[in-house]
Amino acid sequence: MTGLNAETESILSIACFVTDYDLNLLDDTGYEAFIHHDKTRLDEMDDWCTKHHAKSGLTEACIASTTTHEQAAEGLLEYVKQYAPERRKALLAGNTVHADKSFLNKEPYNALIKHLHHRILDVSAIKEAARRWAPQEVLKKSPYKKGLHEARTDILESIAEAKFYRDIFFKPSKLPEAESES
Repeated sequence: MTGLNAETESILSIACFVTDYDLNLLDDTGYEAFIHHDKTRLDEMDDWCTKHHAKSGLTEACIASTTTHEQAAEGLLEYVKQYAPERRKALLAGNTVHADKSFLNKEPYNALIKHLHHRILDVSAIKEAARRWAPQEVLKKSPYKKGLHEARTDILESIAEAKFYRDIFFKPSKLPEAESES
């Protein structure tokens, strides 16, 4: 993102991996797109974004890309529908995913939000609960995260972290026969 304010900033890159109910990847490749932004727009980013995105190569990837927001949104929705064709079944999940959702609620990405379930699975919320109420040994064993703030890497790290917390705090389960609609 060019910044954290969904009203004034925009998505630079977007990635998605679909998992089953037990967090197993359904496709190792996933979906990823770098959205074209001109240099003038990228020069307006704050200092953190300017420095970090230049260092990671994201700035150059966005300048070089020819993918529009509309193309990225359409490709992302098509990818999700391959694995979750039925509306309101798939969850948006990840770390601090409410921030991602605030950007996805805007055109042209909002078609994806309309397709997804209204609930989200925020791995950061589980981690925060663990920080407050779990023994310190639990956090010491949590997966190492590189903190690159790159869409693809962040998602894969979020899935690994979700698996860790699932295995520590929750019983193994199978998909329920009948899901509650509440």
